[in-house]
Amino acid sequence: MRFGVAIPQAGPFVPADVQQRIAREVEDLGFDSLWVSDHVIVPVGERYIPEVMLEPLALLAWLAASTTRITLGTSVLVLPYRDPVFTAKFVASTDLLAGGRLVLGVGAGWHEEEFRAMSADHSARGAVTDEYLRVIRNLWEEETSSFSGRWKSYQDMRLFPKGHPSRTSTIPITVGGNSRASLRRAGELGDGWHPINLSPHELAQGVAAYNAACARFSRPPGPVLLRHMPGGRTAPGGRTPLSGTVEEQAEDLRSYADAGLDELMLSLPARTPDDLLRTVETFMQEVVPLVR
Repeated sequence: MRFGVAIPQAGPFVPADVQQRIAREVEDLGFDSLWVSDHVIVPVGERYIPEVMLEPLALLAWLAASTTRITLGTSVLVLPYRDPVFTAKFVASTDLLAGGRLVLGVGAGWHEEEFRAMSADHSARGAVTDEYLRVIRNLWEEETSSFSGRWKSYQDMRLFPKGHPSRTSTIPITVGGNSRASLRRAGELGDGWHPINLSPHELAQGVAAYNAACARFSRPPGPVLLRHMPGGRTAPGGRTPLSGTVEEQAEDLRSYADAGLDELMLSLPARTPDDLLRTVETFMQEVVPLVR
């Protein structure tokens, strides 16, 4: 199993030197991946999304310049309110500069007021996401690209770079979400499935549904990446997965592995950079060795 960390993008984590320090220390600890989240604009009084939050694509480029080995990804980029041609160009350019280390995680989004402010159609976000995924794949997979869709059309166009030249295939795209639509989208248009806050039992059911969706579209299943936020789900005994003693957390990891998990991302509610780094260090040095 691979292990990743979602890097906070608000509050005391905003300064560039803090982001750089966390990225380098997470990489030095031996984690496999580092992930950024996406929101652009929020209404006054919003409780869930911070008012001051670093833009993910800009941050991704900064993290790429601050690290050398670790995989970098979006968890997840809200695709239907971002132009897919620009997104394809930005991500591919950053992947080239990063030496081929990027993963594009995408989702359909949820915040209606944010969609309105971005001049995007909230009610059509699922269909738009499907089309924009096809656009990005078209631009990355074809030397000369043409596309005719409801929201995006072009003829005989060229977009380069398409990622780092060492890649044997295009930049992987993981599709986020727990819904049936997300599972279908991951099977049809993605290279992996990226759920959030599932217990091992729920994950096993989702993996079966994801594999079935891949079979329906005659595509091989990709890796399954779970974003784990403490408190999101509870085990039958009432204990939150990946809490308790190191032995209990290790047993949870074994259960997730048995359920079909390929990569676990820790998304932690740390108040300070030191808190975050202490927690991930304990996890990597005390929990992970028990399952490797």
